[in-house]
Amino acid sequence: MPNTTEPSTIRPAEPGQASDHSQPLTLPHFLQIRSDGFFVLPDALGSASDFRQAIDHLFSAGYYLYGLDYDLLCHYLYDFDPAHPTVTQPHYIAQCVLPFLAERQVLYRGLVRAEAGIEYLFEQLYLTQTVEVPVYGRDASGQAIVVGRREEIQTIVTQLEFDELVAFMWRQGVRFGLHQAVIKSILEQHKTGRYLIATPRAPVPGVDAGVQEQTAEIHRDDHPRKLAGGRVDLTQFQNRYPQIKARTVLLMKTPCRPGRPGRTLSGGIIHVPEPFDFDLGTLAGSGTEVQIDKEGHELIVAIRDGFLNIDGETNQISIVDKIIGREGVSVRTTGDLALQGDEYEEHGEVQERRTVTGKNLTMLNNVYGTVRSTGGRILLKQNLVGGAAHNDAGPICVEGLVSNAQVRAEQGEVTIARAENAIVIGQRVNIVEAKSCTILADEVDIQQASGCAIAAKQVHIGKAGARADQETAICMLLPDLSGFGRRLEAIQQQEQEGLHKLETVKKALALLTQEDELKRYFGIVARVKKGELQLSPEQQASLKRKSEQLAPKIKQISQLNAGMRTMQDAQSFVRAQAEELAKAREAAAAGIQCKLEEITGETVVRALTLPSGAPGLSTLSVEALRTRLRTSDAQTKTLFSDQNGCFSWQYSIRFTPL
Repeated sequence: MPNTTEPSTIRPAEPGQASDHSQPLTLPHFLQIRSDGFFVLPDALGSASDFRQAIDHLFSAGYYLYGLDYDLLCHYLYDFDPAHPTVTQPHYIAQCVLPFLAERQVLYRGLVRAEAGIEYLFEQLYLTQTVEVPVYGRDASGQAIVVGRREEIQTIVTQLEFDELVAFMWRQGVRFGLHQAVIKSILEQHKTGRYLIATPRAPVPGVDAGVQEQTAEIHRDDHPRKLAGGRVDLTQFQNRYPQIKARTVLLMKTPCRPGRPGRTLSGGIIHVPEPFDFDLGTLAGSGTEVQIDKEGHELIVAIRDGFLNIDGETNQISIVDKIIGREGVSVRTTGDLALQGDEYEEHGEVQERRTVTGKNLTMLNNVYGTVRSTGGRILLKQNLVGGAAHNDAGPICVEGLVSNAQVRAEQGEVTIARAENAIVIGQRVNIVEAKSCTILADEVDIQQASGCAIAAKQVHIGKAGARADQETAICMLLPDLSGFGRRLEAIQQQEQEGLHKLETVKKALALLTQEDELKRYFGIVARVKKGELQLSPEQQASLKRKSEQLAPKIKQISQLNAGMRTMQDAQSFVRAQAEELAKAREAAAAGIQCKLEEITGETVVRALTLPSGAPGLSTLSVEALRTRLRTSDAQTKTLFSDQNGCFSWQYSIRFTPL
């Protein structure tokens, strides 16, 4: 048959062949029948849909493809893309197109639809045929000759053919998913029984876009902290909050990959969801940026040094100056924390017996353990209950309640909204409401105090009273001025001794300078220096001889003058010491005052003078401090005691200038 792209026509079988029900078939221009096979022309095929329509027409007209390449057939039926054909030359599909004879069609009857797909019952098959057979007789000479013909029904063993099965299945609606190798193996081995021969193609899900970690530095190390000598601290983790260096690659985006749709036995598409994709920039928080490397990978890179922070709600990764904790501080989450950063913010609770040490600490939840700042501030947004807050060099602010806890900022200011049964120590203490607290500071300002023990140099209370029969006791801390007196006596004695020595030197110097010979010599020298007197060479020689003669006395006068200047300087120093002592005494006593605007219950105010050299009140134990502030003894003097009214007092001293 000549090669052509013109439509080809296939006729039914000629008389004398086995009967069939095939109809004349006209093939489209993209299918070609040649002497060497049945071909599809990819460059002429417009779409897979056109190919399906042509094959459907071929099978429906009673034909099948002999020597079929089933996988290639399925490719052109469903996966062919005219924009990107795999080949452009005519593509071999089958050996030829043959009629699907009626007597063969009746053999295909074992199709069973199962849950998994299509099963087929293979059995021994027999084909019954009506054939003409010769009738023999003998001629006159006795030789056998054909004397006629008669029809005879013959039954022969036969089997199915894969190519015919494809056409049969197509007409039954099974147009995809035949297991060619399985079926051919069954037929070749003449197996019988029920076998699964066709299944739909399951869809292959796509791969969602994601991120891939690029450094181990973003991971916490929750192993116990290693100490010197091979020991470990079970209360602390090795590295709870990772530090990141600038230009560290943190994450790389892994792109999404589309899935492969499945296909039903009828050839329909089983769709797969589109893979999830996202903009990597939505994950890049402050301190990071999205960069693209030379391979085209999208990366999140740190652009500054800092601490890693991942927002649990937005999944943003940031490099921040402060450490942010969100899980709280406990044995399970963090252990005790010894932080290296300049700022720490914790959103969870600090549990009992847990310690947080760092700088500029902000706690947004309740604190039941201990927080200690080595510098900067401490800010507690909620409550401090049963724990402690210590600041070595900075302020402490508690916006909630302090209950049965200690707050210490001996070099800073303490600000508290409410305090109950608390120990509060600071340079300056400000409390809105204090109940049964022990407070020690230089300055105390409380809006309402009930049953508190307070010691300070300056006290201002808006409303003071008792609580549960416990009075409010206030100790005004007075300086011990006895030391100033002793130092004053030593300075006065030193000054008198210096004056006596100075007077002795002055008398000796006056006696020596009154000699006539020295007076004349010093007079001549003074006039020569002023230019009032001109000396001849003989006179100059005479003056030089006189100078040598009086040299011992001149030297003695010079020594006496130097000694007198030294004594005068010493006296000036003693007077300066006296003035400094006076200023120090005034400063020690300055600003000591107490003002109670309203007294609503038992309140006592005492003056407390601690001897010089005695341990400071801040060094006492909690119980010893409470006891000291409520004890009246020889070191105290009662200034006020009443249940109502008001009280105002200011300390003053009489000071005699030195």
